[in-house]
Amino acid sequence: MKIVVKPEVGWRKIVFKIPDDHFEKIKRFEEKYGFRLDKILRIIILRGFVDYRGDVNFQELEKEIESLERELYELEGKWSPLKFRTYYLAMDNQNLAIQISGLIAENKRLRKILGKPERDYSKIEELIHYYMGFDSRE
Repeated sequence: MKIVVKPEVGWRKIVFKIPDDHFEKIKRFEEKYGFRLDKILRIIILRGFVDYRGDVNFQELEKEIESLERELYELEGKWSPLKFRTYYLAMDNQNLAIQISGLIAENKRLRKILGKPERDYSKIEELIHYYMGFDSRE
C-alpha cells in the first residue's frame, strides 16, 4: 500500500510504502477499536511505530542520497549564473523601456510643437508596460 501525505499549504509531498500484510493489521485494528484510518496512520508515522527490519539496506540508501546531493550541487552551480544573468538582462530591459518611454514623450511633444499629426504608440507602450512589470496580459 502506498500512502501519500500532502501538507495543507505547499506543493511538497511524502510517500510511504506500507507492506500489504501490515496494512491489513492496521485495518483490523481500525475495525476492532473504532479509530479512523487517518488517525491510526498519523500515530504510526508521528510516533515512530514503523518496523524498519525489512530488507532495507541503509548503506545503499546513504550512497544514493550522497550521489543525489552531488547532482543537486552540480545543478545549483549551473543554475546560479543563469539566474544572475537573467536578473541583469531584466534590469537592462527595464532601463531600455524607461529610455524609450522618455523618447516617446519627447517625440509627442516635438510633434505637437511642429504641428505634425500624432502617431499611434500603443504597441510600443504595451512592450514598455511588459518590461516594466506592469503587464496586463497575464
